[in-house]
Amino acid sequence: MNAEARALSRLPALTIRSVIHDDLPQLLRLCAEHAEQTAFERLPYGRIRHDPLELREALFEPPLRAWAWLLHAGDEAIGYAAATVGFSMLERGYYLQLEPWHVRAPWRTDGADLLLLQQAQYLALKLGCLNLQWQAPAWSAASALSSERATRIETVRHVLPLAPRATADDASGLLHA
Repeated sequence: MNAEARALSRLPALTIRSVIHDDLPQLLRLCAEHAEQTAFERLPYGRIRHDPLELREALFEPPLRAWAWLLHAGDEAIGYAAATVGFSMLERGYYLQLEPWHVRAPWRTDGADLLLLQQAQYLALKLGCLNLQWQAPAWSAASALSSERATRIETVRHVLPLAPRATADDASGLLHA
């Protein structure tokens, strides 16, 4: 066994669980790391809201609008995933949209991504969703995660940032400006 394999064999076992209120500081730290690492991808999305009020509402206040999981190596949070439910008019049913997830190195190669994906798949089945969807840059490991049952569909994602105080009445002129 080489030195790298010995080092990896001493890593603590990976566990995953749903985020609870007390986990928010850890989740926010991992989100900040993730945002920093993917800053060049995030440019069109606009500003980050630093107040976690909407995050708390979505994760913990009924009706739930988001779900999140923390991945742990021993006591250390080393990754997270989050998902929301969307609705397809064409299929006339719900789907679970898995947000891009984050795992710290060196756990990225230990199947941690698959643990997060399995957790999302379990929730999608539990909620009765038609399918599980995720988007990832073509170069990322998340893009390579698939199976014989997952279909990769190449698309162009359009992001239209809204002004901080935009209202529905403002929307009529947004696309024509």
